[in-house]
Amino acid sequence: MAIVDKEYTFGVNRFNKPVVLVDKNAIGTRLMTLIMMEPGDDPLHPDMGVGIKSFRYTQNTLDKLKERIESQIATYLPFYQDVRVSLIQTPDKVCNIEIALGGVTYIYDSSSSTKPITIQEIQQS
Repeated sequence: MAIVDKEYTFGVNRFNKPVVLVDKNAIGTRLMTLIMMEPGDDPLHPDMGVGIKSFRYTQNTLDKLKERIESQIATYLPFYQDVRVSLIQTPDKVCNIEIALGGVTYIYDSSSSTKPITIQEIQQS
């Protein structure tokens, strides 16, 4: 297993050893972190992060959001090849992000929680 397929968390297991995510769990966590990070969160990489909270819900900004996600993956996760990003809008103004890479599609679906989180709610937090 390559280091690319591992992600170390801040948690520890019952033996007080670091929790290590591997394979698809590591990739999914890494992608979610990149999407949720705001530019400037990491002082060593001030441009890192999609900054999803700063996007407004219009078609023009959704196109920019897709470009930003693709650019961030290409810059900060260059070892992943053949990445396809899709933004799926639902009638209740929820935007799902689908990222396909390595034969797996990672879906960030805010409506899977008990109460959907809309783009407006993300911007207010």
